[in-house]
Order: sequence, then C-alpha cells, then structure tokens
Amino acid sequence: MLAENRRSNALGAGQAPETFALYGEAPGQTGLEHIHIEDIKARARLYDWTITPHAHADLWQFIHIEKGRAEATVENGYMRLGDHSVLSIPNGVVHGFEFETDTIGWVLSIETRLLETQTFAQARKLLVRNGFHVTKLDLKPPHSEESGVFFRRLHDEFAHMRQARSAMLDSLTNALLILLMREARQGKSDDADASQATGLLAAYRDLINQRFREHLSVVAYASALGVSQSRLARACRRLAGQSPAALINARLLLEAQRNLHFTEASAAQIAIDLGFQDPAYFSRFFKRMTGLTPREYREKSRKKQGR
Repeated sequence: MLAENRRSNALGAGQAPETFALYGEAPGQTGLEHIHIEDIKARARLYDWTITPHAHADLWQFIHIEKGRAEATVENGYMRLGDHSVLSIPNGVVHGFEFETDTIGWVLSIETRLLETQTFAQARKLLVRNGFHVTKLDLKPPHSEESGVFFRRLHDEFAHMRQARSAMLDSLTNALLILLMREARQGKSDDADASQATGLLAAYRDLINQRFREHLSVVAYASALGVSQSRLARACRRLAGQSPAALINARLLLEAQRNLHFTEASAAQIAIDLGFQDPAYFSRFFKRMTGLTPREYREKSRKKQGR
C-alpha cells in the first residue's frame, strides 16, 4: 500500500518544498514553544496520513513510530520505517511521510537554538559527532521500551501546565537525545578530547548553511569563526572525514539537487540562485560532483520517483 502511494507524497511540477514552523503552519503563525511534541495521528490524519516534502529552518525533529509503518522521503531518497523506528531529522532537511493509517507514534520538534544552550551541551556533542545527518534507528529491547517511555512522558508533560514544566521538558528531552545518540553511536569510539573540535564543526556547519551562496573561501570561514585554517581542517577531517572545502561543496550540491528534483527551474536559474556567475561552470561543478549533468540528474531522480 505504501509503495503504491509513493507518488502521492511527491510535489507537483515546479513546486518547491515549503518551509514550515510545524507542518502546515507558516513561521510565526503560531506561538511555537522551544520544545513541541504531538502524536503522529494528531497532524497526519488531517492530511490523509500523507505529509508532503517540506523543511523546517529552525527545528530538529525526531519521528518515533511505536507501532505501524511509514515510508519517508528524505531529500530525494526513501526509507521505510516500522515498529520502534526513530528518525532523526536535522533542520533544513527536506522530508515527507506516507504513514500507514492509524500509525501510533510521536513527533518531537526542538528549536535548534535550544540545542546550543548549556543544558543540552552533551546531547549536542553527540548529535554533532553523529554527523548532523539524517539518522534512522531501529530500536530493540530494552532501548525500544526506554525510548517509548520518554516520548510518552514528554507528551504528557507537554500537555499539562504543571510547576516547573519548562525545566521538566528540557530534562526529559535532554535525556532522550542522549539515549538515542548513544544507540546511534554504539560501537563507535569517542575521543574525550574531541569536545572543542565538535563545537567548531557545529559552528562551521551553521555558518555554511547561512552563507554557502556567497562562495567564501575556507580562509574567510576560518576568520569568521576566529580560528586558523589548519585548526578548522583538523576538526573537519577528524569528525566529518572531509576537508572544509568539501563540506562547502557538499552543501552547494545538496541545494542544487533539491532544486533540480523539486522545481522546474533551469540549470542556469539554479546556478544564479546558488551564486555561480557562470552557468557553464556550475554544470561542470555538478558533473564533477555527481558524474551527471544537471539535466541527466533531474531525469534520473524523477524517473526513480515515478514522476
């Protein structure tokens, strides 16, 4: 059923993914708290259990399916979710869902600026070390039961105006994130001396997201961050396995792929939007990164989706 409905989760021709506060709500439309949690059915059933591809500029989300199934669209790829699956989605990532009717689970949304506070320092370190990318967890006992307890407790706390409610929400969310990221990083070694590099990489990624269209040099980024180019390079290679320049190029490529997949903008229009002065150079850049021309990539990605 979900595979047959895949096309219903696609956007129409020329329709770019929208950016919401919560799905269906424009930024500033509602008084969104720093932490928000709701059960999946509360919003999904309003849209016939189909959440079209969209993004959240300032929210990191965790989708927990306690019982049921879903097919997730992440950028222009797909993944299946089942019982006790958790999907971690950083801010800015285009995603959508086709939920099985009556799926039981939770959507936890956290403002990214909250993750930068001292309360969430340890959780943020684990998130950064995990690479700031979409992460799928298929939890097994006892972790599936533990995470379920946290999600339900968070939902109950969020729904009632009790004393010290904000502090309790922070504490429960912090503990849940650490639990989930421990599971995500199981079997991976952590260097206790990596904390400074972790913070630097997070700041660098944030700055890239803000300014990638300006085509700044690595030296300019390092200067803006107040560190040397060599220190930035060590942090990127240590934690991301890539050079600082490669991370900039990866962000440019991601935005180009989004535009080619979700919109009808020409390669020349996309090049201009991304700050390339020469559309021909953009096409060469894109082919060097993917092995395909922009046109070939658009045709291949849409054929794969069935558009």
